[in-house]
Amino acid sequence: MKKKYYFDVFPELVSERLLLREIRLSEANQMIEITVYDGQPAENSHDVVRILSQIALDYFNGDGITWGLYLKSTGEFIGNCCFCRGYQNNIAEIGYVLKADFRGHGYMTEAVKTVTRFGLQDMKVKQVCAYTAPDNLASQSVLLTAGFTTGICNQDSHQFFCQ
Repeated sequence: MKKKYYFDVFPELVSERLLLREIRLSEANQMIEITVYDGQPAENSHDVVRILSQIALDYFNGDGITWGLYLKSTGEFIGNCCFCRGYQNNIAEIGYVLKADFRGHGYMTEAVKTVTRFGLQDMKVKQVCAYTAPDNLASQSVLLTAGFTTGICNQDSHQFFCQ
């Protein structure tokens, strides 16, 4: 069974160094380089607005939620973290992307821990899962450091779980 999740007020999350909140359309120019939806990257701010509109529709349909990641110290947008592709069997799939200049500083591990905790404790999903490309060692490291365990691995993807 596929459960739907929708909140009357978009949940803002806070970690040690990050504010995780709803992304605003007015911020489209800040996210061109990292915006992708269903494998299709944005090429300009118009594409970002179209993709953000689809992300908003997914949210209002209860099929996903995407948080923008902002540095608490400056308010700068640095990436996003989401639950995507619905919640089949009450399992949330997590996805994330970070601007290149902010990689390697632990920001994504911090965000993944925060979003995963919210999913398990507040949304009451039974599990959070993630998929990475076999050669995406940085993403695999984020997941393992955030408390995920390795699941099924094959030539196409590696699967991780957190309960």
